[in-house]
Amino acid sequence: MSVPPELVEILRQWVRKAEHDLEAVRRILAVEQGCPFDVACFHCQQAVEKYIKAVLTMESIPAPRTHDLEQLAALLPKDKQLSVPLPTLAAMNPYAVEVRYADDWREPQLSDANAALEIAQRVRDEVRRLLPSDALE
Repeated sequence: MSVPPELVEILRQWVRKAEHDLEAVRRILAVEQGCPFDVACFHCQQAVEKYIKAVLTMESIPAPRTHDLEQLAALLPKDKQLSVPLPTLAAMNPYAVEVRYADDWREPQLSDANAALEIAQRVRDEVRRLLPSDALE
């Protein structure tokens, strides 16, 4: 796949930021006592969002300024659709905003963080197969 160099650099930036989110999750989950699972879930959602936005960027589809993973994934071209079901992605939406503020939302637990990380890894693996190899450096 031939991608202009200026686009490759933008894709690299999306990938780099998504990888930083996933590295943060790994480090957070390594904390045994008092692990902030809400923060781990937030970074999983952010990684998925950035990887989807990388594909949209590659396809010249403007990504709306939203954290709604279902809305973003729905914009992907048919041949670039993810295998993760849209409702599964939508279930991660509260991790983008709600978990960051005090309210009556349920505090995520280890099982939630592990499930979010599994989804983020699936999206990561799929998107990295779609992107040009020089965007993954």
